[in-house]
Amino acid sequence: MSELKPLHTINVFIEPWFREEIIKAIILDLSVHPDEIRKELVETIKVEVKVSGFRNPLTAPKRLLVRESDKLFETDPMFVGLILRIWMSLFKKHDNIFNTALKELNFEISNQAPNYSDPMNALNVGWPKDINYQKVIDTVRKEDEKLEMSDDQIVLYTILKTGYLPGEIED
Repeated sequence: MSELKPLHTINVFIEPWFREEIIKAIILDLSVHPDEIRKELVETIKVEVKVSGFRNPLTAPKRLLVRESDKLFETDPMFVGLILRIWMSLFKKHDNIFNTALKELNFEISNQAPNYSDPMNALNVGWPKDINYQKVIDTVRKEDEKLEMSDDQIVLYTILKTGYLPGEIED
């Protein structure tokens, strides 16, 4: 059995511009999140994100808050877990589409996914044989041709929903 990877390993598969897009979607407008999620996010940001010159990072200019949150996202599996859990909730309405597509592609679902209660031991490696990004994207889009998700969002949602990073299964 392969060793589980920490959740911040996802950064290897996310381009910096996409990581910034994810963070912006979560922290630029906190009012869109349910109270419980917003409270957890605000507390985490206040404690974990450091913006030079600001005791409370939430009072910093949003551009600085995003930049410092991005730095934390690269190294802190707990922060990654919180941000990605919230990000996934933005697309929860598409779960049936993904369930059908992932079943068709013979994906397994990790015991860790999608909640990742232990961010230090979260992700497996190994997509089904002959499955690549384009095949995932095409299969998901076949389920809903008008799906309002970018290709990058589809791939990330697949990784998070299944708990498997792309690559060869490790022995």
